[in-house]
Amino acid sequence: MPRDAVTVTPLNLNATSAWDATTISVANGASIATTKGTKMLVRVTNTNGTARVVTFAAGDSTISNGAGDLAESITATTGDELFVLDSARFLQTDGNINVDFAASFAGSIYALQLPG
Repeated sequence: MPRDAVTVTPLNLNATSAWDATTISVANGASIATTKGTKMLVRVTNTNGTARVVTFAAGDSTISNGAGDLAESITATTGDELFVLDSARFLQTDGNINVDFAASFAGSIYALQLPG
């Protein structure tokens, strides 16, 4: 089954940007389209009554993917975390960052591309 595509919102200096949420599907996981050298803010919320883990998969062809996956627990019910990601660590050969969610994870994911 294909991963759910997360809408990427480009941030512009000295301007406002509306964030587009993508509802989390544990079965599908998520993918964030990006390019090499891109820096992103990724917001993940957890509405499940138990803390749940989100995992950003290490890239499969990049120089700094040796740092491995990034897995973090998001607080129960009102968990809201912001991640600063460098595509150099997470970029897959298909041009995406892959995101996986623990069983019963519920919430939303947002991707914001920092100005370059």
